[in-house]
Amino acid sequence: MRVLHLDGYAKEDALEYLSIIHSNCMEALTQLVDACSAFGILHDITVQEDVNRFEDFKRKLRDPEGLVIPVVIGRCMDRVWQSSSLQLCYETRRFRFALLDSAKYFMDNIVRLTEDNYVPTIQDIVHCRISTTGINEIAFNHKKMDFKYIFCLKWPFLSHYRMVDVGGQRSERRKWIHCFDNVDMILFIVSMSDYDQLDPEDHKFNRMKQSYEIFKTIVHSDLFRHASIVLFLNKFDVFVEKLKTSPLRRSFKNYEGDNSEESARDFIKKLFRRCITDRHKFFVFETTATDTGNIDLVFGSAVAHIVNENLRSAGLHE
Repeated sequence: MRVLHLDGYAKEDALEYLSIIHSNCMEALTQLVDACSAFGILHDITVQEDVNRFEDFKRKLRDPEGLVIPVVIGRCMDRVWQSSSLQLCYETRRFRFALLDSAKYFMDNIVRLTEDNYVPTIQDIVHCRISTTGINEIAFNHKKMDFKYIFCLKWPFLSHYRMVDVGGQRSERRKWIHCFDNVDMILFIVSMSDYDQLDPEDHKFNRMKQSYEIFKTIVHSDLFRHASIVLFLNKFDVFVEKLKTSPLRRSFKNYEGDNSEESARDFIKKLFRRCITDRHKFFVFETTATDTGNIDLVFGSAVAHIVNENLRSAGLHE
């Protein structure tokens, strides 16, 4: 939303993401190198030397939170990424181990990302992964409020929004679940590509099933009984690609459909929709978070549906 409605990031704001982006790069390559070892994929001698150089750099890190990858290590990481062994692992095994969703983006751009005087771009920031901790808030005006009746009724407040982002980890939920009242809309984001992943907080549970339990707790809470519920099924593009090698039925034994994109998507939609009692205030969309145009369109559609529904309830909408 900051990119879409708050004019993005000034240079000094963008530079705050540099260490996060570099940490993501380190994490992605570490995951790939470890996977090569786990799957018995061997490196050429020169590539192994670069792998050793990369591992040595990791061991000597003194301040991971303020990480800046030197140019020479960035070039080293690029050579490892471009090697036949890493490409084989990525192309044939990437859905068989935990890998950062933006691994390819960061590895394809590692030389640029580690240049001297590098300043993160909007796309770099959108692709980086950072866990939400605590409660983070932004206020903005939606720039595309073109749905029916809004301006003719002269209600300018309908285009002004306050969005509160909260951490989804179990330790974070206790900090915010009782902090809200008078919430008009809940945006709940589920990663569709998590359907075959284990919960990082408890490996006994499936990650999507845990998201379902959190969703159910929230929508059944009296704190949000008057709120409209918008479900964003995110990473839809990764989900479609993943289905080719990881059937949904493997993780959801009660799934009886085929492995097509449409059938699997509908199953997940119905799974979450079962939690909803008031269907008139529930909306679900597939999203790709790194595509800002897609997010803008989906958010605008969600807001339009909700406002028009509220106008209809008030007798102000046909």
